[in-house]
Amino acid sequence: MKYSEVSVKPVAIHYWKSSQHLLATAQRALLKTRQTEVARRLRVSDSTVLRRTAKYPEIMETLAASGVENFALRGEMKVPLDQYRWLLTVAIKFAESELERTNEKAPDCTNSQELSADQLN
Repeated sequence: MKYSEVSVKPVAIHYWKSSQHLLATAQRALLKTRQTEVARRLRVSDSTVLRRTAKYPEIMETLAASGVENFALRGEMKVPLDQYRWLLTVAIKFAESELERTNEKAPDCTNSQELSADQLN
């Protein structure tokens, strides 16, 4: 095995994984919208849309090799990884504090059946 073959493989695998992610995102976007609606927006026939989607794998591979890593669909927001980790940490701390708070305020339910009728009213 040549040295160049060893060093090229990880890069090719990275682009393949990126292109698969881009392809999945593009297909998800197309599945959310009916093919007829896409054709109407583009002012083409339905079969034209179908033919164009057949080219998705090649297009996504080219985009991945060009450095495109992700798409943001309408209504989505892409957050940097460090910001996402910080948000997740804050959410976990909040959930833990809420759990502690509810455990402190929770009544002892083991004797709840011994309450009299006066206490229930």
